[in-house]
Amino acid sequence: MKRFAKHLLTLASVGILGLGVLPALPAQAATKTVKVTKVKRAAYHATKGTIYTSKKLNKVRGKAQSYQHLTLYVTKHATIKQNGKKKVYYYINTSKVKGWLWRGYLKSGKATPAVATMNAAMAKRFVKQANIYRAAKGIAPLRLDSTRVNMLKAHASWLTIGKNAETKVNWKAYDQETAKLGLPTDSNVMEIGSTSSKADLKNSQRLSQATIDFYMITGHNQPDYTQTVLRATTTKIGIYWFDNHGTVWFILLPD
Repeated sequence: MKRFAKHLLTLASVGILGLGVLPALPAQAATKTVKVTKVKRAAYHATKGTIYTSKKLNKVRGKAQSYQHLTLYVTKHATIKQNGKKKVYYYINTSKVKGWLWRGYLKSGKATPAVATMNAAMAKRFVKQANIYRAAKGIAPLRLDSTRVNMLKAHASWLTIGKNAETKVNWKAYDQETAKLGLPTDSNVMEIGSTSSKADLKNSQRLSQATIDFYMITGHNQPDYTQTVLRATTTKIGIYWFDNHGTVWFILLPD
C-alpha cells in the first residue's frame, strides 16, 4: 500500500467500441465457403484478430481488440478455404458488432467488463463491507462522497505511473484539482494500491473483494480497525479503480 500525505510519504509493497466498417484490406486470394453450421448461441471473448463483414473475408468490420470488454455471442461456424488451406471462422452476432472471426482468436466464456464500467458497483460493495466491520465495533457508518470520487476520476492530471509501477503525485496539480472541487488539501491522506492478478481481475466481485482485503483485512482474515477506512474519525471517502497496462489501481481518499 502506498499512503500519500502532503508532507509525508510512506510505502509498503502489495502483493475501453467502434461500430463503423473500416476500409477494405488489400486484395486477397479468393475464398470459398466449404460448410456453414448453425450452433447454439454461446458466449466468447477475444482480445485480437480481425472481424470481417462476410465469409469472403475481404472487408473489415473492426478489430477484436476494440471489443475486448464485450462478450461476443457466436451463432454459426463456417469452414472457409483460402490459399488451399481450410480454416474455421465463427460468426459473432451481438448488438454491438456482427461478423466473422477466426476461431483461434476466440476463447469460451464471457468477457471481463472494462474497469471504468465496474466502479459504481465496486464502490457500493466496498462501502457496504466497510460498514459491516464498523458496525461490529460500534462505529458510525461510512459514506461514499461523490466529490472525492470525482477528484479521483481526475487522477491522470496529477498522478503518474512509471514503467515499473512507480507512482508519483504532482502535488501542485493535485492542489489545483482539490481547489476546483472545494476539498481541503493538507488534511487529506490518500492511499493507493494495485493488483495484476488474473483472479482479482476476473469480475467486479473479485476486484472489489481484493480491494476490501487490501484496505481492511490483515492476517487470518481479521479486520484491522486501525486502517484509515475503519477509523472512527473517518466519516466519508472517495474510492476509484482504473486500468494501466494490465494492472488495476485503486485509490482511496478519506476525509
